[in-house]
Amino acid sequence: MTGTAVEDSKEDFKVLGYLPQVQSGEHMSGDSAAISKKPRGTYSPEMENALRVIPPKPYTDILVQHYIRETNSQYYCLYPPMFLRDYSAWWSGKTSGQQLTAEFTCLLIRTCACAALFLDPGLKQKLEMELGESVESLSERYHHAAKQLSSTIPPGKGGLTQVQQLFLTAAWYKAEGMFVESWHVLSSAIHEAQELGMHKSLSKVGLPEFDMEMRRRLWCILYSWDWQMSLMLSRPFIINNNYCSFEMPNVRLESDHIAADVPSPIVHIALQCQLGQALSKIPGVMGGTMTPAIAITVQQETEKWLASFPPAYRLVNPDIQWDHDYNYVEVQRKQLHTIAYLVMLMPLKQCLTRDVHQDSSSIEKSLQPTAIDIALKLVKAAHQLLECMLPLHAKFHFAPFAMFDTAASLCSAIIHDHGRRLPQRDEVIEAISVTLRTLEQITHDTKTAAICYSVLSKLVNRLSLTPEEELILRSKSSDNPPTGVKKPSDSQLTLDAVPSIDFGINNNLQPLDAHSPEMYASTMSGYSSLEPLAPPSSDLQELFNMDLGELGQIWDLENLGLVFPQA
Repeated sequence: MTGTAVEDSKEDFKVLGYLPQVQSGEHMSGDSAAISKKPRGTYSPEMENALRVIPPKPYTDILVQHYIRETNSQYYCLYPPMFLRDYSAWWSGKTSGQQLTAEFTCLLIRTCACAALFLDPGLKQKLEMELGESVESLSERYHHAAKQLSSTIPPGKGGLTQVQQLFLTAAWYKAEGMFVESWHVLSSAIHEAQELGMHKSLSKVGLPEFDMEMRRRLWCILYSWDWQMSLMLSRPFIINNNYCSFEMPNVRLESDHIAADVPSPIVHIALQCQLGQALSKIPGVMGGTMTPAIAITVQQETEKWLASFPPAYRLVNPDIQWDHDYNYVEVQRKQLHTIAYLVMLMPLKQCLTRDVHQDSSSIEKSLQPTAIDIALKLVKAAHQLLECMLPLHAKFHFAPFAMFDTAASLCSAIIHDHGRRLPQRDEVIEAISVTLRTLEQITHDTKTAAICYSVLSKLVNRLSLTPEEELILRSKSSDNPPTGVKKPSDSQLTLDAVPSIDFGINNNLQPLDAHSPEMYASTMSGYSSLEPLAPPSSDLQELFNMDLGELGQIWDLENLGLVFPQA
């Protein structure tokens, strides 16, 4: 453990109550959100049940500490000094018989529910042995208790804490692969935030600067989730930009407890917010219209966004000096890069899922080389993101789903490539292979990953490949698992076992000239003397009849442009 980590650990344990009490930060409000100002009264049945569900303090400490250290930085919904201060006050109040607030009790249970989904094997075994219940069952029980208690809090009465706990509810649903449920609860969190006026200018409200900054941060998180989940689910945006006065966070709260120049953990959320705002100004995007005609505009706006990154998050030659002591920086950097390629690929997907060679003048044909290039970079970026998140965050669906969705589109591109003229065809097959093996590794961690692997396997089995291409697809290397990852069965491969790809990272994509002959040049000259192979099997009945489960909420098989049998 580094010196910085040791000091952070001491500070955390002080606030948890194991070391002498620390003073609240000078920027924080004086009152604790955990203790009610009202005199002690009778608790509701929902509150009584919630208090029974919360485990004894040593176990709650483990879950809270784990969430703050390992999971919170993904979205940075909780500002650790404030949350840990209120957490300490909650336990003190519970012991001394003070009136506890329903909203902070909800937030505490939500934190425990989310933390239980991302435990390392040692902590998981300890909790299961000593509490006598699986962590999955514990997480679900915490979730239901918080859900019941949350229903007793009137709209607009729970303050910032209520918005936070509703957001963590959305995060819990998303981690469990329940994406539609997550979107609905996100809507509740946004409406609660709007009841508090978070969508309006805060500068004239008269709140302390700390309170205003917390509201700006939380509104950024909600906005970022809104545009990304709405596009993923093909649903209208919940937030109407025309009725918002947006204020970005100042990202200076952490200056008291992290080293100078270290990026704030909220920076990546602020950056995602800025991309969402830029996309919302492109006609058609807000309504879910993703045509090739607007692809270049989306690409240009995303490139401008990438160029605005601070050094630690740059696409090319990032400053990695903080990666070791502040591991959230590396994860957030790779997450931002994956988002960038995902956004650029969205309006180009139809260039991969139809036979663009039938019409030599089609815009899809002119954009296909760019679509392939971005898809390959997206697979690599998502693979790198997942690599630094395992084994704890296998349920963080963004990276594996991005890989799966892209690989499925690339399978469609090969199936439609009757003339074997697909640009970078070998690299496309290699990217599909990487995705297949990566999904295979995490099939035992999430149901969604298992379904993705099953679907992609069936698509791969329908590819018509040359013997040389089959070798690329089926090639295997080392069976050594990455550090900290339990070795899977012999039939599974770890991320280290996946062949590395050198797709290159180029931040200088240019708008394409639709008449450039170079775009149509075949990359398959080495196969020119081969006899055409039989077309892939048209029997897709088994794939069509698959129960996609939670995956069906965010992915439509018919978007691959394949010929499916009638239902």
